[in-house]
Amino acid sequence: MLGRLYPRAANVGLRNTLLVSRRQIGTMRDDRYVLFLLALVVSLGVVSVLGARHHTASEAEQRARYQALVERQWAEQPDRHPHRVIHYGFLVFREEAPLAFFDPGVGPYAGTSLFLEGHRQNAASFGDARHATGMLRFGRLTPATVLGLLLPLLVVAAGFASVSGERERGTLRLLLAQGATPGQIMGGKVLGIGALALAAALPIGLVTATFAAVGGEGQTSVTRLLALAAGYVAYLTGWVLLTVWVSSRRASSRAALVQLVAIWVALCVAAPRLGASLAATLHPIPSRAQFTAQVEEAQRGVGDSHNPDDPFFSALRDEYLARYEVDSVEELPINWGGVVSREGEEVTSRINEEQRQELLAAHRRQDGVLAWFGLLSPYLAARDLSMAAAGTGTEAVEAFRAQAEAHRYDIIQRLNDLHVHEIRYENDRAQRIARQEWTRFPVFQPNSPSLRRALTDRPQSLTALGLWIVVPLAGLGLGRRQLPRVGVDGSGS
Repeated sequence: MLGRLYPRAANVGLRNTLLVSRRQIGTMRDDRYVLFLLALVVSLGVVSVLGARHHTASEAEQRARYQALVERQWAEQPDRHPHRVIHYGFLVFREEAPLAFFDPGVGPYAGTSLFLEGHRQNAASFGDARHATGMLRFGRLTPATVLGLLLPLLVVAAGFASVSGERERGTLRLLLAQGATPGQIMGGKVLGIGALALAAALPIGLVTATFAAVGGEGQTSVTRLLALAAGYVAYLTGWVLLTVWVSSRRASSRAALVQLVAIWVALCVAAPRLGASLAATLHPIPSRAQFTAQVEEAQRGVGDSHNPDDPFFSALRDEYLARYEVDSVEELPINWGGVVSREGEEVTSRINEEQRQELLAAHRRQDGVLAWFGLLSPYLAARDLSMAAAGTGTEAVEAFRAQAEAHRYDIIQRLNDLHVHEIRYENDRAQRIARQEWTRFPVFQPNSPSLRRALTDRPQSLTALGLWIVVPLAGLGLGRRQLPRVGVDGSGS
C-alpha cells in the first residue's frame, strides 16, 4: 500500500534515513560513557522533580496555614477604632503557580508574603534566596535546569562524533557509495541523537505531568504543560541540529567536541551572566533603602496631614467647610479626622504607585535587554519561555503585587469610611467599632496572568527560539552539498 502512495525514491530515502538513524542509535548504545551520562541526566531530572515537588508542596501547605491564621486573627479582633485597625495591618501570601516545582522562575527572589498597612506600600519578604545558606544560593537543582543546561551537554557528548567519527573511521564514503545521500545521512544522525534526547527528557516530563495531574489543576496545567513541552522540544531540537552540523563541518571528532563545548559555555554560561551585567549597567535599579527614601521624599513634597497649617490639607479643610456651609470642622456632619486620613491615603497611595511604576519600568528595561540578548543565547530565550509557561515569570510577581495593593487600598479606604461616618469627631479616640464589622471585609483572592498574555509579551524569546532551529537547519542544508567532496582522511577531495 505504501508503494502506491509514495514514489519508490521517497521510500528508499526514508529507509536510508532510518537505517542511518539505527546505526547512530546503535553506536550510542555501545558507548558506555553515553549510557552513563544518559542515566545520570535522567536520574538528576527525576530526583529534581521529586525534590522540587516536595519543597513546593511543603511551602504551599505552610502558606495556606499561615493565611488561614492571619484571616482568623483579623476576624477575631476586638472592638477597635478603625484607624487603629489601619495600623494593625494584615499579611497576604503569594501562591505559587501549579508548575512552580518544575521551574520556580523568579519566585525564590520575589518573596512570599506581603504586609499590608495604611499609608505605605511594603515590599514582599521571606524569599527563599534571601534567607538561604551560601550553598543554597549557588542554585537549587530544578527540572528546568536539567533540561536547559545538562541535557544539551548529553546531546553534545552523544553526537559530536556523529559525522566526523564516520569520516575518521572511513565509513562515510562507504555510506555514500551504498546510495545514502548527504541529506539522508544527516537526517538519520539528527533522528538518532534526537531519539536519545527524547529518551532522556521523556521520564522527566512524565513525572512532571503526573504531579501536575495529581495537583488537580485541570485544563490550566494541561495547557501550560503542552507549552513547556513545545518550548523544550524546540530548544533541544536546536541543540541536536547544531551538534550534527558542527560534526559534519569538522575533520576530527576532537575538534567538533571542543567547538561544541565552547559553544555550550558561551551560550549557557557566559551569555546569561554577561546579559545580566549589561542590563544592570545600562538600567541601574535603586536599592530598597534608596527606593524608600525616594518615596518618603516625594510624600514630603505633597503635604503633612498632621500639620494643621499644611497648604494642601488647609485647602482641603476650607473646601469641606464651604461644601457643608459650616465654620469649623467640629460642626461638620462627618468626622474630619477620618476625611484627612482618607484623603491622605489617596495621596500617599498615588505617590507610592507612581514611584513603584518607575521602578517597574526600570525592571522592564532590564528584562528587555535580556530578551534581546536571547537572540544570541537560546538558553536565555528558552528559560524566559519556560518561566512564562510555568507561570513563574516577572509578570506573575507583578500581578500579585498589583492585586495586593488594590486589596490594601480597598480595605484601608473602607476603614477610613467607617472613621468618617461611624465615629464622631468629638472624643474621637475613645470610640470603637463593633468586632462584627471585621468579618464583612473581603478576603484576598489573587488571580494569575493567563498563559496567552505571558507568551505574547515575549516576542523576542519566541523569535530567538525559532532562529535557534532555523540557523543550524540552514547550515545542515548548505553543509550536505560539501559532504560528498570530503575525503576519507578528512581532507578535501
